[in-house]
Amino acid sequence: MEEGFNVISGDISTDAAEDIKLVEQISKERYAKFSKKAHHEWIDEIDNTQLKNAIENIRNNSTIISAIKNNFPSCKVENVNEADEIYWAVSPKDAKGSDRSLVDCHYDSPFAWIPTGGITYYRIIIGMNENNTVETYFPNENKRVKMSTGNFHGLDYNHDWHCVDGKIPEGKYRILLKLHYIITPVNSELYTSTLRSLNVFWAKFSRLMMRISADPKTPFEIFIGFLINLVRKIFNNFWIIFITLILSIYLVVSSKQVFKFFKAMRKTY
Repeated sequence: MEEGFNVISGDISTDAAEDIKLVEQISKERYAKFSKKAHHEWIDEIDNTQLKNAIENIRNNSTIISAIKNNFPSCKVENVNEADEIYWAVSPKDAKGSDRSLVDCHYDSPFAWIPTGGITYYRIIIGMNENNTVETYFPNENKRVKMSTGNFHGLDYNHDWHCVDGKIPEGKYRILLKLHYIITPVNSELYTSTLRSLNVFWAKFSRLMMRISADPKTPFEIFIGFLINLVRKIFNNFWIIFITLILSIYLVVSSKQVFKFFKAMRKTY
């Protein structure tokens, strides 16, 4: 599967310092109980007005918007607020159940094969606290990025293959914002609404399944976690599986044709 090669990086630690500090402080109070597994909260559903306002400021930060527009010149950039979330990260080394799918090499969605007319569903991830022990790795681009306080990177939600490595030290934590934007070239506006809805649906559905099986204890939770990771592995290796299937069919058909040829030859002679 071809990569998007749309990874960008930047820093807002200076111009958004107060908002970042507020997000970290309130998030720590809300999510520290989830220390051993990942936790997500949809920003639109947060009941803390102060927290939501700080995130809104970060969402529309001029450094972030400029970085996106510089990477996608002449395109319309819109927020996808309903998919934005605060992420209390799991330590990659300790991830269990469906949390493995958040750190093992993966694509964020299964929609890379859908024609988009050039529209990109884009994710910006921003570090809300000091953290230098975890890296996001983009193998096909040979690029590693860290997201400490105010660091951000962006990726094509549907196309950029990436992995998360490292370990959050005992007693420490990692808070991220995952913000989303839909980027539309001129004359592709007709498809924007459909692609937006499709990606938001996937984000909501996949997060629901992951919450059920992030730290599996019951047989049902174990099964859901196994299913998520199995589907992820199948999708991640889609082209290998597809090529193997086609080659197998070809060999079977070819062997039958060869068998028929020799059978016909025996009858002739």
